[in-house]
Amino acid sequence: MRRFELIDGEGRELRPSAIISYDEATGAYGARVEDWAEPGDVPAIFAAFVARGERDIPSKWVQAWVDERIAPPGRQNIGEVLRSHGLMEYDSAALLASSAGRSSQDGFYMREIGASAKSARCLGRLVEKERLAAGKTQVDLAGQSGMTQTAVSVLERGGANPTLKTLERIADALGKNLIIKFE
Repeated sequence: MRRFELIDGEGRELRPSAIISYDEATGAYGARVEDWAEPGDVPAIFAAFVARGERDIPSKWVQAWVDERIAPPGRQNIGEVLRSHGLMEYDSAALLASSAGRSSQDGFYMREIGASAKSARCLGRLVEKERLAAGKTQVDLAGQSGMTQTAVSVLERGGANPTLKTLERIADALGKNLIIKFE
């Protein structure tokens, strides 16, 4: 099972509004819209479901959304398209992932969820929690840790993979000790 976060790059929230899943065994797509998301936070094809309070988008509608974003297998120059994405054969999920699900029709994009993505989101939430507990803004933390506010924002959203040195500077700015452990 492959999973992707769906993000509206043009929206008010730069956090995932839905999780798109792809079952490699069956070739079926699915989508689960986050509880906070409203119709304007998801692709138009999903909006009617969200407006009715439905969070699980039927597979055929997710497939239709995917099909709008990638080259169809019967396209005349599909071999060239696959080569340009580093693929040897047609795989809709791989094609979608290689383009981050981007399309010229809207600002939505996708990030594949894997172990490192989950860790980055967990770290981001922890930094945000500690920053807020310390009563600091992103600008405060950025200035005290030698980062930019944008870098702090990206880190808190789970979009960064900071070095240990950066984490040490963040911990110092928050008045905390950096402790790394495996569980």
